[in-house]
Amino acid sequence: MNINERTLPENYPQFFYESIIERFPESFLVAHDERTGQIIGYVMFRVERNLESGLKFVKKGHLVSIAVLKEFQRQRTGEKLLIQGMKHAKNYGVDLYVLEVRISNTVAIALYKKLKFIIEKTIPEYYRDGEDAYYMVLRASDFKPAD
Repeated sequence: MNINERTLPENYPQFFYESIIERFPESFLVAHDERTGQIIGYVMFRVERNLESGLKFVKKGHLVSIAVLKEFQRQRTGEKLLIQGMKHAKNYGVDLYVLEVRISNTVAIALYKKLKFIIEKTIPEYYRDGEDAYYMVLRASDFKPAD
C-alpha cells in the first residue's frame, strides 16, 4: 500500500490487496532491493471470466496495478515484475491479458507496446480526475517474453 500511495494517484484499501492475494496469490508479486530487502515494487493481476461475442467464456488476466518506487525506476524492475506477473497469471489459464493505462503515461504505454499489447479502445474519463484511459490487450498465445 505504501508503494501505491507514494507512486500512483489511485489508491486501494487494504482489503482490496488482501482479496487479490487471497484469490490470485501466484500473480501478486513484489520486488525487493537486494541490498536492504526493502520492498520496492509490486504487480497484481486478477483473473476475470467474461462472456464474449458468440457466447464463449474468456479468462482475462487483468493487470490491476503495478508500481515501483521512484528511486528504483528506470532499472527494468517494472518490466521484470510485469513479465513475471504475466507468466504467473498464465498459470490460471488466461486467454487474454488486459489493462487500463492513463493516456498521458507514455512510459508505461511504451512498455506495454514493447510486450505487444495493443490499444483496443479509449475509455473516456476513466480515472477519478477525468483523464481518459487506453484499454490495452494481448492474447496469451502472443505473450513471448524475452526473459
